[in-house]
Amino acid sequence: MAAQFYTILTEIGKAKIANSGAMGTKVNFTKLKIGDGNGSYYNPTEKQTDLVNTKWEGNITHVGTDEKNPNWIVIEVMVPANVGGFTIREYGAFDDEGNMLAISKCAETYKPTADDGSTKELLIKMILAVSNTENITLKIDPTIIFAKKSEIEELKNIVNDIEDKLNKHIDDSLYQEAGGTATAITLSMLTLKNGYSKTFIAKVNNNKAATTINGKPLYKPGTTTAPNIKAGKAYTVWYNSVSDCFFLQASAEGNVGAEHVLAGYTFSNDDDTGLVGAMPNNTGTNKELSLNETWVIPKGYHDGNGRVTQNIPNNGAINANLNCGQSKSLPAGYISGGTITANSLASQTPANATAAQILNGYTAWVNGNLITGNAMKAKSIATIETITRNGIGWTAGGTVGITFNTPFDILLVGSYIIVNNGQLQMNYLPVFSDNRIVLSISNDRRTLYMRNTNTSCGWNSTIFLFSINYKE
Repeated sequence: MAAQFYTILTEIGKAKIANSGAMGTKVNFTKLKIGDGNGSYYNPTEKQTDLVNTKWEGNITHVGTDEKNPNWIVIEVMVPANVGGFTIREYGAFDDEGNMLAISKCAETYKPTADDGSTKELLIKMILAVSNTENITLKIDPTIIFAKKSEIEELKNIVNDIEDKLNKHIDDSLYQEAGGTATAITLSMLTLKNGYSKTFIAKVNNNKAATTINGKPLYKPGTTTAPNIKAGKAYTVWYNSVSDCFFLQASAEGNVGAEHVLAGYTFSNDDDTGLVGAMPNNTGTNKELSLNETWVIPKGYHDGNGRVTQNIPNNGAINANLNCGQSKSLPAGYISGGTITANSLASQTPANATAAQILNGYTAWVNGNLITGNAMKAKSIATIETITRNGIGWTAGGTVGITFNTPFDILLVGSYIIVNNGQLQMNYLPVFSDNRIVLSISNDRRTLYMRNTNTSCGWNSTIFLFSINYKE
């Protein structure tokens, strides 16, 4: 039984395909026309150069070789949904020179329009068997995208898979409220890869304590220090596969505190962003200090326009000369210099006494020097003694002695009366002024020896009255 519906090459088509192999040229399929056979079926012939009644033509949307039959050329055209209102009974393939190379007789297919109450896209497919497909240019209109149903289904599955993955990534990229505890945060995540990022909203403060996300440590960027997580803040972290940990995404860094930033200004540091400074503004602070007053400079910002001053009296140079016991009151305020001089002690103790003229045990300043006296205290001892020796008294050149109970020092004053046989011979005052008597003192300073220097005269008796010094 002969086929009712078929495709044949036209004479021009056969010739072009044959010549392409012999002459090394190419056959270019570019256009497809569809027609209604002028209202009825007919049997196409090889001599035809066009359709009986063309209703639509368009660029070929797909041309290629069949996967199972490499000598088959498959030509496909998609007829748009807005084309219709006729019955398709014929269609033909044309090259870039307008020659119809193949023609098909097809089963009747009505192509509806919107006016018919229905629309549809229609795929027209033509298969040509040739000896050498290398001589056929598989050329399509690049402005038209065409896909077979199987390809569309495959593409749909791919799109669905991509959409599913995309939705998962979209869901994963949404800010997620953290679960778990302040230091053991839990988050829903995709498969961890190096650089994988996640943003979450913290529920609890961690107070800088060591913290994990899904069991993996969370650190500040490039450190092993836990960040300061605060409730209600959003944080972005990324996974580091080398250290198997999460790092907080670097945003603000620094250790400046609110006390270091001027009040009313905002800043960010390792702990948070949008922090408000608390440093007092002491712009233009001025202070006048009284004498010896101390002022504690207040904490905060100073712009350098303030002044700290003090009103101190200027007393210039002060000079003075002081004696012993004197003082000089210095006025409060500034003194540019001056000299306070103590007068010499010698100038204040002019005297001519010596140690021998100052009583023993007493001291005195004499011309700037402290002198200790060694003078004996004078005491008069009145003694009347008649010296008689060997009946002839005090012989010429003889020596007599008088002993005292108290040691003495120097004989000061003395007088004596020489009596010879009851007759006054001489009365001397002061004592020994005629050098007739030479005095000497014993080693124990208790005995006074008197020697008669007159070798030619002796005395019967002598009465002495004298005073001596002695130590109390």
